[in-house]
Amino acid sequence: MRQMQKRPRVAIVYKSLPQYRRRFYELLKTQLELCGIDFELIYGQPGASEASKLDSIHLPWAKKIENKIIRLGPRELYWQPCLPLLQGVDLVIVEQASKLMLNYVLMLQSLWGTRRLAFWGHGRNFQDHNASWLGEKMKAWMSRHVHWWFSYNELSAEVVKELGFPAERITSVQNAIDTRQLVREKESWTTDRLASFKQSMGIASDNIGLYTGGMYPEKRLPFLLKACERIRESIPDFQMIFIGAGVEDWVVKEAAARHDWIHYAGPKFEAEKVPYFLISKLFLMPGLVGLAILDTFALGVPLVTTQVRYHSPEIEYLRNHENGVMLEQADDADAYAAKVIELMTDDQSLNTLQKGCLQASLTYTIEEMAERFARGICRAVEAARDNRSAADGGEQIWQS
Repeated sequence: MRQMQKRPRVAIVYKSLPQYRRRFYELLKTQLELCGIDFELIYGQPGASEASKLDSIHLPWAKKIENKIIRLGPRELYWQPCLPLLQGVDLVIVEQASKLMLNYVLMLQSLWGTRRLAFWGHGRNFQDHNASWLGEKMKAWMSRHVHWWFSYNELSAEVVKELGFPAERITSVQNAIDTRQLVREKESWTTDRLASFKQSMGIASDNIGLYTGGMYPEKRLPFLLKACERIRESIPDFQMIFIGAGVEDWVVKEAAARHDWIHYAGPKFEAEKVPYFLISKLFLMPGLVGLAILDTFALGVPLVTTQVRYHSPEIEYLRNHENGVMLEQADDADAYAAKVIELMTDDQSLNTLQKGCLQASLTYTIEEMAERFARGICRAVEAARDNRSAADGGEQIWQS
């Protein structure tokens, strides 16, 4: 006799809700509803270091909790008080992070057979110079004992496989942002409107560089400012725009106060960023590159970075000299400046990179990410159902 079950419930528990995830969660919720799966999002607030980026938002349909944050020297531990909200949830997806104490409780429940747990993350800490040795060892062990894995992209999937996790239970989600919104906003900016925008900033030049993102040590802002001074010496009308906030935004503010060709615009999000891209020739980020690379693709402003060892997994999307440039000389500000000068004064090379960006923008979309994630959740739920059916010795189906 076939036993009917309630619709499966799946929850993602994340420590905070940055603005760039809004559209992804909305799309994922819709996709899972079509699959007959109830989706719940549970989130808290960021710690001090992340709060300085000023990018947290609220979603009315999601469940907000108040994280308990414990500081241990420079590190933060999080307790996410949401266990009562997870009663009856068939699959819980959490960030792969050793600082999240809830993960250890959920792992124990998973080992006892009372919880289906999945990880979503990089596979390892790509900024391992900041990593806790013990935390990374524990994270690696836990990563081998979850029910399913949602890796950021293929680079992260390879890391997870190397940990010993079965490839058939890994979903590469191709981490992305809402680039279509950026393209729609781009199309609303006329030539005259952009000219007025530049004038409002006191900029008359076309030789403009742009930085947008968090402002913290791994971004190498002092290096970038040094390179900008070299660029200015060769291109007298060079202008540099900085967008963002963080623990090192004071470095940029001080530079902007000394030089009228350096402009600090503060934090800008989603559509607010678009006109700054449209008046810029190059995106300059010599330090850690993450999701910002997708902004450069969508808006056709090539990235110039360096080969530091702590880029986020999204660096996999860069095709050197096709849709951006990565210099091997990570510590040579003169070489970095020389490459920027070359590209700013060579229309043909710049045009080649711009075309590569726009081509890449067709591949890395948030719609594709939501579809991949939803398919992975359906497979994970199906695998859990099959395991349960085998254990019960009978056939069960989800009610949709």
